[in-house]
Amino acid sequence: MNKVLSKIKYTTVLPIVSLVIIVVSVSFAQTDFSHLEVRLRNHVSFLASDSLEGRFAGKPGNEIAMNYILNQFKEYGVSPIDNTYLQSFPFVAGLKLDADNSMEVSILVEKPGIPLELLKPTKRKWELYKDWKPMRFSENGTVSGEIAFVGYGITAKELNYDDYSGVDVKDKIVIILSDSAEGQCLIKEFKPYAELSYKVNNAREHGAVGIIFIKTLSDSANTYYKFYPDKMFKNSGIVSIQGNRTQIAKFFPHAKPMLDLEKKINKEKIPQSFVLPKVSVSITVNIADDIKQINNVIGVVKGSDPSLSDEYLIVGAHYDHLGWGEFNSFYKGKIAQIHNGADDNASGVSALLELASIFKNKPLRRNLLLISFNAEEMGLQGSAFYVKNPLVPLEKTDYMLNMDMIGRMKDNRLNLMGTGSSTRFSTIADSLAIVDSIKIIKVNEAYGPSDHASFYSKNIPVMMMFTDLHLDYHRPTDDVDKINFDGLAHLTLLAEHFLRAVDSYGTKPDYQIIKTADTTSIPAERGYGKAWFGVVPDFEENPNGLKITGTSGGSPAQKAGLQSGDIITKFGDKVVRNLYDLTYCLKEYNPGDVVEIIILRGDKEMKLKCTLESRK
Repeated sequence: MNKVLSKIKYTTVLPIVSLVIIVVSVSFAQTDFSHLEVRLRNHVSFLASDSLEGRFAGKPGNEIAMNYILNQFKEYGVSPIDNTYLQSFPFVAGLKLDADNSMEVSILVEKPGIPLELLKPTKRKWELYKDWKPMRFSENGTVSGEIAFVGYGITAKELNYDDYSGVDVKDKIVIILSDSAEGQCLIKEFKPYAELSYKVNNAREHGAVGIIFIKTLSDSANTYYKFYPDKMFKNSGIVSIQGNRTQIAKFFPHAKPMLDLEKKINKEKIPQSFVLPKVSVSITVNIADDIKQINNVIGVVKGSDPSLSDEYLIVGAHYDHLGWGEFNSFYKGKIAQIHNGADDNASGVSALLELASIFKNKPLRRNLLLISFNAEEMGLQGSAFYVKNPLVPLEKTDYMLNMDMIGRMKDNRLNLMGTGSSTRFSTIADSLAIVDSIKIIKVNEAYGPSDHASFYSKNIPVMMMFTDLHLDYHRPTDDVDKINFDGLAHLTLLAEHFLRAVDSYGTKPDYQIIKTADTTSIPAERGYGKAWFGVVPDFEENPNGLKITGTSGGSPAQKAGLQSGDIITKFGDKVVRNLYDLTYCLKEYNPGDVVEIIILRGDKEMKLKCTLESRK
């Protein structure tokens, strides 16, 4: 850092830091800490109880949590907006199979003395749920054709391995081993290629029109994959099903039993692909979204300064969790269990509720909007809907503080993301760390897998409080008994101090684009290849391609001119339908490569040149 600029910066903010210390001292003197801890415990205990069954969006337990938050707002005197505390939005709560789902198998059985051309195939309709089931990411439609076995469906040039070598699968339906039933990679060298999304992309790129996935031999080889909405994997571009392993094995000729081929691949790491003789299938898949209306819970505490009556600060915490582990759970057990989500994010909601009480008794100068978002676990849907349909103008929204997983503080440490989103925030964090005796780990990056990212993409400065990941994350063991309530109480007060510090300035905090050499915003982009692109996906479904909500500061994507709202339709010579398509496109490039990108900006198609960079 330039020493002259540093001196100017800290001299400028010194009066503000002094004010923060005064505010903090008064606040601590007025707050009954032990009672605060008891109230936080009561909130978390209710929200993370088994009776709410994990608060999965669209389920009864989620609605119970919504009503609890709403009633607490009422009890604390928080005002509604336009006479309601609820902001309703459509949510894909599940997937359903319409009537038109069918699979028919045709097998030509040879008979001595009868020419093949005179034989009629034996046809049998397979029973849905018993013999087969559509995959959650399948395209709708009907496909028919011959069948080819392509092992694990992998093309790995660096391993000199290609399941598609020597077999033409164009316009065929491919049988692919989907690894073990527990999702573990049987061959460690194949681990980067084990995800179903990769296998789908590779099959489509080789010209297949359909996929029949089968699990490898195990006790649960004939159990079906979970059937849930997956916004990252929409528009897969190919009909995909899972077949009953026992039934699929009957397709294979006696000279090439499926199990023998599977064992040979595992042992020798040599492809065993071939077109199955005298067998064809016809598959029709028709999946529909099960759409429900769910709600964000929103209240407002009016500010005390008439000159700032049109300005707002926002504090938020999502209240949904994983239910019985239907989506995004790390639990691998065979018996379903409730995921109570005490830390994720009953902890943040409990702090939000107590902040409502604190600020109602002693308001900020600006208005404070308190938002408990829904469907965060399904792709930030509640916050994404809010920023597209704000209840107060975004240009009058000065700052957003997000609290997500703040219940497991250890060694007085707190991760504070987004300190680089305004030039003021780092100094505020430093001053409060001294006063509150908390070790604040500052993280400049403001994009990330929580609701603050939705606001940062709209040029609003943000911070997120987060006490770190742990072994109970997204598992049934994230329970109340693991919460550090003393730490949670301290962090609730620290959140109050952050908000008062930001509010103490006479002007709104400046928005700063964070220049970064990498991005945490695209989980699927990490771990695949060396080239960095740097876009932030919008999880809103779009049939035309991958819509983005922004770019990381200083990223190749930003330098190439990509903007929020752009839809990427092609990357190089590959069509992009979803986030995974982009992920696997990037794997084929190196830093320094120049790639042509086709996007839709509104109704206009544009071509951009992008020079990819290395991850640092």
